[in-house]
Amino acid sequence: MLQDALFSQDEGDAWFQRNRHLYYAERDPILRTLIFQKIHPRAVLEIGASSGARLAEIQQRYQAKAVAVEPSEAAVAEGQKSFPKIQFFISTAKSLPLPDETYDCVIVNAVFHWIDRKSLLGSIAEIDRVLTPNGHLLIGDFAPYSPKKVRYHHRPDLEIYTFKQDYSAIFLATAGYILLSQQMIDHTSREPSPETGEYERFSISLLKKLPGGTYAEMQAHTALT
Repeated sequence: MLQDALFSQDEGDAWFQRNRHLYYAERDPILRTLIFQKIHPRAVLEIGASSGARLAEIQQRYQAKAVAVEPSEAAVAEGQKSFPKIQFFISTAKSLPLPDETYDCVIVNAVFHWIDRKSLLGSIAEIDRVLTPNGHLLIGDFAPYSPKKVRYHHRPDLEIYTFKQDYSAIFLATAGYILLSQQMIDHTSREPSPETGEYERFSISLLKKLPGGTYAEMQAHTALT
């Protein structure tokens, strides 16, 4: 079973029940990055949005269109009741039920490390597909010094893992994005800390999608034989 399917079946609901009251706007590093970097989104998509508390804050602050993609039916049901101005879809990153190049800001916070490796590249392609040229991509995720594969302790009955690495590097490697800012914070406190241990090291990366990419032009070269 793919981890994506597991979260769609029941683990997404279990995660939501454990974390449903943990959002505090004043401690949110994603929101702080938007404010500090003077990003003013018009249409925001959050993948793994839970019940939409962060999106509601962004929508109110910027008067932006807000769309949430979330695998947990329980989270979506609560979000639709609490935040009726947000449009919710029950889905995952690998299959976004959304049109091309629609959102000028896409947020993917604490999601990539859950994605099954068989779905990772497809999920990245989907995110790139829906982001507008010159749009901003905000990635929050664990960032150990080297990639780590960690057994998921909440489900000892199943052999499933989380995968922790610098996910912004994958987008940068396409030459279609530039990195505007990257801040390392402590996952527990949500605050910058030079003493953060490797397993609590969490990166907030802000990228911009460039229409022409970062390619340098070269003269055509014909090999002499």
